[in-house]
Amino acid sequence: MIAMIRLLRPKQWIKNAFVFAPLFFAHAFLDIQAWILTIMAALAFLSVSCVVYICNDIRDVEEDRLHPVKKKRPLASGELSVHTAAILGIVMAFGCMALLGMLPYECAVVAVVYLVFNLAYTFVLKHIALLDIFFIASCYVLRVLMGCYALEVTVSPWIILTTFLLALFLGFGKRYHEMGFEEYVKNKANLQQYSRPLLDKLVVISGGAALMAYAIYTTEMARQIGKVEMVYTVGFVAFGLFRYLQQIYVFDQGGEPETVIIKDKWQLINGVRWLIVTLAILS
Repeated sequence: MIAMIRLLRPKQWIKNAFVFAPLFFAHAFLDIQAWILTIMAALAFLSVSCVVYICNDIRDVEEDRLHPVKKKRPLASGELSVHTAAILGIVMAFGCMALLGMLPYECAVVAVVYLVFNLAYTFVLKHIALLDIFFIASCYVLRVLMGCYALEVTVSPWIILTTFLLALFLGFGKRYHEMGFEEYVKNKANLQQYSRPLLDKLVVISGGAALMAYAIYTTEMARQIGKVEMVYTVGFVAFGLFRYLQQIYVFDQGGEPETVIIKDKWQLINGVRWLIVTLAILS
């Protein structure tokens, strides 16, 4: 049972927090019905992403055995058979369809687009440098759109842009970390098209752009709602980005962004403070 749960990559479920973004920035966080719809949307996206994780692990089982961390995954380590993994994937797919049936049809469209994107990634895009990270960033945006469609609200394009740029930042940071594993790089076509100096620049550019996009977004929101205090939240975002840069370059982390963030007490404290301040301002 533990191996089956690990196959679903629970550490990566934190990514689905982006589904909840529209709940806050559309000022619907006090609406119980909005919470119910958002939770259902998050669970639906979680289910379809688990199906994708299973498919990727089945396809990459031999490749994962060459990675110092991925070789411990249930399929790569032999804890689970491909047959068992396939059955679990089917169960998760049916669970996703059941949830989508209770949400606006646009949510189903997002789920299908995510699935198609991942098929393209698995067979083509994952082997092409830059396109691989742009795909990953697009999936983060799809999570935000899932939350928007679940609530049937329109969110500022600035939050979409911020999400995309932040995802690029995390993705390039992950590639920078992976470049440190020589044997793994030799067996990854996309990594052979990168270099650490290039990734160093891409991390800085995308991180700076994400911070600027969020700053403009908060400025726009402050003007719309008449609360200049929103710009104060930029400090929390800046600290989070700079702390992550420290983790990449000083502590040699970043291979699994979600794990790095969850295990870092300063990132957690900063995230909680951002959430509390943002809710206090928007209330």
